[in-house]
Amino acid sequence: MKLSFTFITKYLWLLLTFVLLIYSHISLYANTSPDIEAVSRQVINFTKVHADSLINLMLYKDRPKGNKDIPVPHFAISTEDNSFVLSIGGQINPIIGGDLGNNLYQISGAGINFTTNAIPVPAQSGKRSDFFINTLNADVDLQIVGLGGTRNQITGYIQFGANGTNNNLSLKKAFISFYGFTAGRKTTLLSDEKAGQPTTIDPQGPSGRVSATVHEIMYQTPYYKGFAGAIGLDIATFYSSNGRYYGKDYKEWNDESAEGELVCNPNYYTQYIPDLPVWIEWAYSDYNRIRFSGVIRNFLYRDEVQKLKRHAIGWGLMVSGNLNPIEPLILYLQAIYGKGLGYYIQDFSGLPLSFTPSSAQLGKMTPTPMMGINLGATYNFNKKWQANTVISQARLWDIGTYAIQESKEPGNINNYRYAMYWATNLLYNFSSYFQIGVEYDFGRRTTWNVGSGSDSRIMTQFMFTF
Repeated sequence: MKLSFTFITKYLWLLLTFVLLIYSHISLYANTSPDIEAVSRQVINFTKVHADSLINLMLYKDRPKGNKDIPVPHFAISTEDNSFVLSIGGQINPIIGGDLGNNLYQISGAGINFTTNAIPVPAQSGKRSDFFINTLNADVDLQIVGLGGTRNQITGYIQFGANGTNNNLSLKKAFISFYGFTAGRKTTLLSDEKAGQPTTIDPQGPSGRVSATVHEIMYQTPYYKGFAGAIGLDIATFYSSNGRYYGKDYKEWNDESAEGELVCNPNYYTQYIPDLPVWIEWAYSDYNRIRFSGVIRNFLYRDEVQKLKRHAIGWGLMVSGNLNPIEPLILYLQAIYGKGLGYYIQDFSGLPLSFTPSSAQLGKMTPTPMMGINLGATYNFNKKWQANTVISQARLWDIGTYAIQESKEPGNINNYRYAMYWATNLLYNFSSYFQIGVEYDFGRRTTWNVGSGSDSRIMTQFMFTF
């Protein structure tokens, strides 16, 4: 793996700043360690995390908890009083597989990810199958906890990894958590990481899942009688059309054909208003819970007909949760509906269809109605064997003309009406370090005017976790 000197220098400085911040906090708040020198004189312990419930809980408290995230590492370094805890963890997950029906692995934007929005329609002659060995699915994380186990606990977390398509190392997550506040680069709080999906070998997961990495500041309340809530601000990312008119209500504009004319300019203004996600949850236990979530978005654009600054409001409402009716079985639900949510729903991220010119009001843009739904299940036969299955759909409405206009060849990419996703797998844990598994994935993407295309994939993973 080749890394530039600039890249290495940049993130070494980031790491140094990160460590100094934690130590500064220790110096400020620790009752038993009034300065860094006192901390440095303590005995340093090398701890097996899963044998120490206190350190395990401290590390688990603020780290990412999704099925795709790195679990709590096996080992940590800590001071005697846990005023400083450092862990380094990671996953190495080579995947071997093959496609049948299409060559999705070779499509830009897909690769190792079974991305249904990239399934070519129709399948290209001579490109209806593929075989791959992918070794670019690996991540490493660093977590530092200051004043662990106290009300002043502060956590810093950084994750680097490859994206499965090339050997470039990228910063995936970096955030700090303190007193219920979290700020940094992380998964949006609109995403319900426990309910979004069961474990899949497919690194991306279901088409209708709510999952986006954002720059966010958020606050989550403590749980009280099973209830908790959260609110945040996300730096907004929008995927809109280019603002050219292809509606049916106006045939002419300024005595000329209106078709294809730039009536809205989505790039004229900086999008300075953040998204506002919120949720409220009730939980009886870890996997008997229900959550109601919502998000409000404000999209700025220029009305080129009246030369005005305008706003288009996007919004979404979601219900999600888990049910654990018997000990080996866990059920998953996530369903979202709204308008202009393209950045948050997995299959719509990157599609230029979340906001398009209004057909009836020349010069105005309107958010596109969309939906994502996932249903899943996990069955734990014992500590070694686990089976998972998930089915999902993502769908757009009232967008056919613009989806056709934004279509890209080959494969009619962006011409998206709805897609189905299904994955089922069987996993075996040799130990807490090593897991193997086999999975079958099926996806079908339907367009507005050229039919549909599908792909099947079989994947085998060999995942080492440390």
